[in-house]
Amino acid sequence: MRFKTYLIVFGLLIIASTAAAATYTIIVQEGVIRQDKRFFSTAIAKVPYGQTLKELERQGDWLRVNYQGTQGWIHVSAVQEKKFRFTSLVGGKAQETTRDEVALAGKGFTPEVEKAFQGENPKMRYDLVDQIERYRIEDVQLEAFIQAGRLNEPGGAR
Repeated sequence: MRFKTYLIVFGLLIIASTAAAATYTIIVQEGVIRQDKRFFSTAIAKVPYGQTLKELERQGDWLRVNYQGTQGWIHVSAVQEKKFRFTSLVGGKAQETTRDEVALAGKGFTPEVEKAFQGENPKMRYDLVDQIERYRIEDVQLEAFIQAGRLNEPGGAR
């Protein structure tokens, strides 16, 4: 009987320690970990969609995280907290979401809404939207643009 009690206490301690460390999943195509908690700060790592990060610290809307040995800051808009669910311990089935569904949800579209929108706007050039989404700019070019335009973070941080 004593062994069962110790086993239950040990199991609860493991569950509590797992739940205490917040875990986040990247919900954008590519999350950017930055050197400082500013959008214009140097990018030090890029994290693909669906990867998991552990929170080390939180300051406002910025999380200090560790990804493959690199520590830095990521904005909460790029992640979703992964909630611990007891159903996973007792064999409950989690509902999966496809990458396309997450991307559409991020844009405010469901497949049904997008289809209805296309039906109402047949002249819409979706190929141009896709082209814009594929456009990438290097961090060096972005930094040069920020410097040339004398842009500052909200609140004057720079």
